[in-house]
Amino acid sequence: MSGKTGKILLLSGLIGLGLTSGVIAASMKELQGAWTMNGTDCADTFKKVGKKIEFKDRGASTTTGLLIVGSKVSGPMAICTTQSVRKQKDRLSARLSCTDSMIQSDVTATFKIVGPEEFQRFDPFGDNMYVTYHKCSM
Repeated sequence: MSGKTGKILLLSGLIGLGLTSGVIAASMKELQGAWTMNGTDCADTFKKVGKKIEFKDRGASTTTGLLIVGSKVSGPMAICTTQSVRKQKDRLSARLSCTDSMIQSDVTATFKIVGPEEFQRFDPFGDNMYVTYHKCSM
């Protein structure tokens, strides 16, 4: 997975982390925890260590999970912090500051909270293309 792809995946998790006004509290609360892409088993991606959830192998090329804790989102290739979020119709657009092992960059992710156990991250190149994430109960 390339650095840019990893950042885009990571950004999908960051989507709720810096929301403004009432949207911030509700979305951040809803998005805290471990998430995997649709079709990926949580037990293959995460492990519980004490009271904390961690990646089993964060650097694995098959890792599709996101860990959202506070304003930080950790993904397979980078860690992002939400800088700002704005509402666009039924979606949210988050500006994220991400760092991988070599580079820091700002990116934007668009997402929709479908429910307390599911959100969609939209592809920046296609309005109708998205990846669905499901919350892991661990």
